[in-house]
Amino acid sequence: MTAKLKGYTPKQRSLAYVIRHKILLRYPWAYDVTQANRLKAEIERITSPMFFIKYQHQLNHGSIAESLSQYNDENHARRASFVLQ
Repeated sequence: MTAKLKGYTPKQRSLAYVIRHKILLRYPWAYDVTQANRLKAEIERITSPMFFIKYQHQLNHGSIAESLSQYNDENHARRASFVLQ
C-alpha cells in the first residue's frame, strides 16, 4: 500500500504524488525482479514529498537505488547530528 505524503504545502504534495506515480508506472525499471520489488516497497513507504521533489531528476532517469541510498544517508547523518549534540 502506498503511504500518504505528509507535511509541506498541498502543491508540493500534489507534485510529489505525480512524480511517485510516474516512477511506479515504469516499474520494474532496469533492475532484477527482487531488487525492483524491494525498491518499489521503499518508494511506496516514503511519506516526505521533498524526497520526490529533490530527487526528481535522478528518479526520472532511472536512478532509483542511488536516490534512495542518498536519501537514507542524508537522513542518517541528520539524525546522528541530533544525538551527538
